[in-house]
Amino acid sequence: MGSPEFWADRTPDAVAVIKGDRQLTYAQWDEMSNKVAERLFDLGLRPGDRLGMRFRIDFPWFVVQRALQKLDVAQVAVNWKLTPDEVLHILKDSGAKGLACDDADAALLGDLDCGLLITVGQKKGTDGHRLEELLETEKFTPRFGPLRPSMVLYTSGTTGAPKGVPPVDLASVDFDRLLKYGAAVGEVPPVPSEGVVLMTLPVHHGAGPASATAACARGGTAILLDPYDPEEALQLIEKHNVQVWTSVPTMLLRIQSLPEEVVARHDLSSIHALNVGAAAVPFSLKTWIIDKIGPVLWEAYGCSEAGMISFMAPEDQLRKPGSSGRAYEGVEIEIANDDWSRLGTNETGEIIVNTPVVLKNYLGREALGEETVKDGFYRTGDVGHLDEDGYLFITDRIKDMIVAGGVNIYPAEIEKAMVEHPDIEDCAVIGIPHEEFGEKPLAFLVARKGAAIDVEDISAFLDGRLASFKKPREYEIVSSLPMSPMGKVLKNELRKPYWEGRERNV
Repeated sequence: MGSPEFWADRTPDAVAVIKGDRQLTYAQWDEMSNKVAERLFDLGLRPGDRLGMRFRIDFPWFVVQRALQKLDVAQVAVNWKLTPDEVLHILKDSGAKGLACDDADAALLGDLDCGLLITVGQKKGTDGHRLEELLETEKFTPRFGPLRPSMVLYTSGTTGAPKGVPPVDLASVDFDRLLKYGAAVGEVPPVPSEGVVLMTLPVHHGAGPASATAACARGGTAILLDPYDPEEALQLIEKHNVQVWTSVPTMLLRIQSLPEEVVARHDLSSIHALNVGAAAVPFSLKTWIIDKIGPVLWEAYGCSEAGMISFMAPEDQLRKPGSSGRAYEGVEIEIANDDWSRLGTNETGEIIVNTPVVLKNYLGREALGEETVKDGFYRTGDVGHLDEDGYLFITDRIKDMIVAGGVNIYPAEIEKAMVEHPDIEDCAVIGIPHEEFGEKPLAFLVARKGAAIDVEDISAFLDGRLASFKKPREYEIVSSLPMSPMGKVLKNELRKPYWEGRERNV
């Protein structure tokens, strides 16, 4: 395994990245990222700084993120679907020196006073520094960086206030354990030397950059597809002999829903590892994959605060239906009660985990308390059990988080925005089943006395306050919400009618 600089020296003309009819060799990638690193240094970025990164899956992300690695600058991952105000919150909260983005209209972000602004595809004379101009520099210092990017990922937990998960502090971990853990995680799914990887997951999510790293660490090629189209994914697999693809269930369900003759006319025999995470994989989809592609399905379970936790290999898919697999090397999984007392085999409780990368504190915040982390174990908020062979089964979620198409949606954030509407007295948001996305947000609304709630008006009210993917897809107007004696909304009661009779409640 090696860094992009290693492959630029060893196989300079090998193709590192392909999108459409464009390609980027390792030598081109290295030179371009060196040029950008030189100019970013001139603009004031220094080791230990952070820079917001808001990109679609395309060449500019590869160039800028590699430049940041060469400078030892952490990238703060910013979802390209967020509103300008949501972007500004993340930049300010993280202490980022600025933002690099490929937005079609970067002027909207330029008005935010976000600091250093790097843009792509903008006209000359617009706000910020154009990436195209940074690449015009002729004098630059060759630089080298670590293989894996240093990233700050933002997650809302259940509070509704997005918080940053900082990179691992290498000085405070068991380095030998971390190396073994990293090696184990890096082998799921296994990527061959000079392998071809299809990259469809966003780069503001940990799995997107991980796909790029998996390919480039082995001198391979990343095939980019954005926006996602199921038939185009099949075409790219056949055209480029893709061997590994990391996706989410929604993407595969869209392929499954294509006419059978469309799927049949594509040769998918090059695929030897299909990795799926972020949401539960329906058993019917698993059997379809095995029938149409072969025994190639890998699954991974993890969370931002504790890293990767467990994996499910192809040989276990039918033997252990419904399982999320076994712990990675260096990971301990246990089941606990509310008081942290441990439960036995096949007993259901909260899943707690001890990994080498368990979060100690969110960025800029105090250490997590014992209600969240104790003796190295982190409460995941998921409910499940371990069977007699040590396989994990996830059956429910204590936390309110909704997973729609592999994207995390936090009800508290939606509720906070909705209660600002003058006609809403109270509200609650839950996730309900959706055949394609796994879950979708449903909002229960209680009207203020004398008010009449107009659902279309509520939806319009949320425009600009929330990214579109966070907005509820359905609304129910109710007279009251079920409450506990402590005044907490009993969301399990709201969810029960929608999930009754299903194998899982998430």
